Amino acid sequence: MKNLLIIVAALLFSSNLNAQDKRFTIAMYSDPVATTKNGFNIGASLDYQMTTMYFKAQVFAFPNLNGTNYTEFTGTPLGYNYHSKFDDLRIYTGLKLGVIYRDGPNPTYGGEAGIEYYFKDFFIGIMISRDRRTDSKIWKTEPYWRNSGFIKIGVEL
Repeated sequence: MKNLLIIVAALLFSSNLNAQDKRFTIAMYSDPVATTKNGFNIGASLDYQMTTMYFKAQVFAFPNLNGTNYTEFTGTPLGYNYHSKFDDLRIYTGLKLGVIYRDGPNPTYGGEAGIEYYFKDFFIGIMISRDRRTDSKIWKTEPYWRNSGFIKIGVEL
C-alpha cells in the first residue's frame, strides 16, 4: 500500500508540472437503466478540471434500493482528461475511491470514464463506471464488481 501511495503521489506531482486551470463544473446525473429496473436515483458532482488532470467529489443516492437506502460518497484523486481544440469536448478517465452507506459504511473503489459536450456555460455527457462494492455483507454475498452508466448535465462555475 505504501508503494502504491508513493507511485500515485509521483504521478500527481509530475503531471501538475504543466497543468493549467481549465474549469470548475457542477453536475447532476442519473443511471437510466437502474431507474427503469429499481426506481429513482440521482447524483451530484463537483469537478476541478486542468489541462491534463482532473479531481472530482461526488455523491450518489438511490433511495429504497431493494428495501434499503443506498448513498455513495466518492472522489477521483487521480483522473486524466483531454479537452478538444475549441474546449467544447472533454473525454476523461479516472480512479474512484469512496464509501457506500447501506446499513453502515462500506468501502468502494473503481474507475470511471466519460465524454462531455460543452455549450458555452453548460454541458451534457455520458459517464460509465466499474466499481468494486463491499456493501454486499447485508445480502450475505462476497464483494462484487458493478458496471453503471449515467446521463449527466451540468454547468461551468
